[in-house]
Formats: sequence, structure tokens, C-alpha cells
Amino acid sequence: MLYVILIIGLGLFIYTKAKKGPSASLLGGSTTPIVGVLSSWRQLFPFFSLSAELFYSNIEEMVKKHQMPDIKIERVNQKEKGLFSSSREYLRVRRGYLIFEICAAPFGTDFFVSWWLYETEGTASQIFKNTKLGNWLSNRAHSKTFFQMDTESMFRSCVHECVLEALEAVTAGKGVRQLTDSEKAFNMVGK
Repeated sequence: MLYVILIIGLGLFIYTKAKKGPSASLLGGSTTPIVGVLSSWRQLFPFFSLSAELFYSNIEEMVKKHQMPDIKIERVNQKEKGLFSSSREYLRVRRGYLIFEICAAPFGTDFFVSWWLYETEGTASQIFKNTKLGNWLSNRAHSKTFFQMDTESMFRSCVHECVLEALEAVTAGKGVRQLTDSEKAFNMVGK
């Protein structure tokens, strides 16, 4: 009987981890519950090589220089495809429920930089998921004040500017063409 309960429990655990939906995990291996992707940006640099470590260090320095409130910076490993695939290091800049995942990586003979800004579920919403209280908390979380929307926008703009400044610092004098204004613009997702 105990084995049946363990097998059913393991099956339910695997099912809930594999389930895709509005709170699906990012990149098939992350444990970060995602409510929604807010914006993204990416740029390819043909025939260019760059140290991701140096680039991430420059971004960290620039983010710290801006003294944004309540910021946490860390390096995280995200799966490339799924549970058993290789991992890639990302630079994570977090402010409350908002998370930037910044990636710098080679792509053949080229190099690319990208970032994703997404929001996560609050702890209470995760604990009470699929209950009346959890649904109420989730609805409240999606109702933002003008101040919350302004600070979200400022966070996105400031970190994006830090990424662009870091790019300029590491590509200066290396024959890399400067980005145009349209190449610097990020994409709003789901709005």
C-alpha cells in the first residue's frame, strides 16, 4: 500500500512539474515560477567573441553604480533544453517579484546577448494555489498601482541601459559596429 501511495505521489509531482501554463517554469529546468514574461531583448554580434564573465561583471558594476533599491544580483544556471541538457550561466537581477535573466553566449562564430524580464508568483500565491485565497491573491497581484507600474518601467529601463553600457565598454575599439536606436529598443511581450 505504501508503494502505491509513493508511486501516485511521484506521478503527481512529475505531472505538476511538467505542466505548462501561466506559471510555467522558464527554460525547462528552472524552478522559478513565472507568471508572465513582460519584455525581452537580444542582439547578435557577427564574428565577435566575448567573455561572458567579463560582460556579467561589467553589468553588475553598473547596476550597483545606479543604486536601485531592493536589488539582488546573482549568477544562476539555466538548462538549455530540459532536465538532462547542459546548463548555461545567466546573470539574474531581481527586484521583488521582477526578475531579469541576462545571457551572453557564443553562437557559432558569433556572439549574442539577450535578456528576459518576467514576474514571479508571490510565496503566498504559491502556497495557496488553486484555492479561493490563492485565486484572490493572484488577482490582487495582477492589479498594479501607477507607482508599481512606474517602478517596474524604471527597473526595466535602468537595467537595460546597464546592459547597453556594458556592451559599449566591452566592444569599444574592437571593430564592432555601434548599435542603432532600433537595435537598442526592447520588445514588450503580452501587452
